[in-house]
Amino acid sequence: MPNQIPLDPDLPKSFDATPNEERTKAQLDTWWDRPYGITRDDGRIVVRCLNGGAWDRSTNLGIADNYEAACALAEAKQAEWLRMRERPIVSIDGDQIVVVRQAQRPDQELQQLATFPSMKAAEEYIRANIPAAEEGR
Repeated sequence: MPNQIPLDPDLPKSFDATPNEERTKAQLDTWWDRPYGITRDDGRIVVRCLNGGAWDRSTNLGIADNYEAACALAEAKQAEWLRMRERPIVSIDGDQIVVVRQAQRPDQELQQLATFPSMKAAEEYIRANIPAAEEGR
């Protein structure tokens, strides 16, 4: 069975109405990148995660028919999101091409990986640093 997620947790007040950059370190430590489920009236489970997919609320990862399916959904969707969020991206800074990795949490800075004189050199760097399995995603 996939990792178990909290079901119907006691979330902080205004949890889904708070900009991520205004959250406390304690709230980020507790909830960032940790999926959870909310049981609907029909018994299905809405899977959500505070992961940066939205700037001011948790991200809806999907709906599952039961708890085991919710755990599997959470594991798959969160892993997909992490792969995307961790990928290097190209940024233009004046006359330089900069390859960066976006901040992984609101209380962190983006990470500059390398600087290049041309877009072609930056693209070659990215191709060399992304596993082949990730390229088509």
